[in-house]
Amino acid sequence: MRSLFVSGRSLVILGLLVFCGLGFSQVKLGEAIPEPEHYFRVKMPSSGFISTLRDLEIYPDRELIAGDGVTVLCEDNIVAATDIEPFEQSSEVGVDGVLRMWGNYLWKHGNRKTISFPMDNGQIALWEDWRMGMRPKKSGGKYIFTQVTTPDGGRANYDKFLAFVAEQMGAIALQRESEIVVDDSIHVGDLIVSLRENKQSWLGLVLDMCKGPKGEKLFLVGTSGAPATTFYVMRPYSPVQGLNEWFTLEGAKWAIGDGARVYLRRVRLEL
Repeated sequence: MRSLFVSGRSLVILGLLVFCGLGFSQVKLGEAIPEPEHYFRVKMPSSGFISTLRDLEIYPDRELIAGDGVTVLCEDNIVAATDIEPFEQSSEVGVDGVLRMWGNYLWKHGNRKTISFPMDNGQIALWEDWRMGMRPKKSGGKYIFTQVTTPDGGRANYDKFLAFVAEQMGAIALQRESEIVVDDSIHVGDLIVSLRENKQSWLGLVLDMCKGPKGEKLFLVGTSGAPATTFYVMRPYSPVQGLNEWFTLEGAKWAIGDGARVYLRRVRLEL
C-alpha cells in the first residue's frame, strides 16, 4: 500500500505528528500537501469561501468508513480525511460535505437571516422559516412550511435544517443554481458534478490548484462519495491521471464520474 504522503516535506510533517504522539492531529491542507516539484500554487483570494479551503483541516492517518457505515474505504484512493461528517439521513447524492462547509461558512460570516439553499423540486429552503419554527409538510411534489414549534436560533437547530437541505438539494438543484464552467477556466471552489441515471450522483469540490512550468494545471479534489461519508481528499489512482496527490482535470472528472458524464459548475456564495 502506498504512503499517504509521498513527498519529503509531507513525510517530515507526518513524522513530527507521530513523534509527538499526535498521529491523529489535524494539519492544514495547504501546509500538509505540497505541490509537485516545479509546480507552484495559484494565488487565492484574501477573503470569501474560497479563501478558507487551504486552511481546511485534515487527518493524514484517519481510517475512513464508506456511506454504508461498514466498509473501510481503500487508503490508496484517499489522501486524508476531514472531520466533516455526513448527515444521519444521508441521501444517495454526496452533497453532505460541501453543504456542511458552505453552511458553516455562512453561519460564521454571513447574514443568518438570509441563509437559503435550493432544493431539487425548485423551491428554496429558508433558514429564517426553520428558525421561526416552521417545518415542511409534503404536498404533491412540493413542501408547505407551517408553524409547528417555537422559534430556535441555536446551532443544533441549524444543523437539523442543513440535514433537511441535504436530503432535498442534489445535483439537479446544483446544476440549476450554478453556471457552467469551461475546462480552461476551472478554479478553486468549483464543482465537478456527475448526474447519473441511477441517481447516485457524485459531487467533487476543487480544493486547491497548482500550475507547472508550461501552465499545466493540477488539482486537489474533495468529495463525500455517494451515499455520503466523511468528506475526504481524493488521490489519483490507476487509470486516473495525476501526479502525487494532485489530479489532472481529466483525471478528476473520471474519478467523480466513474465513466458517467460530468459537468463543471460554479456556485457563487454571496454574503
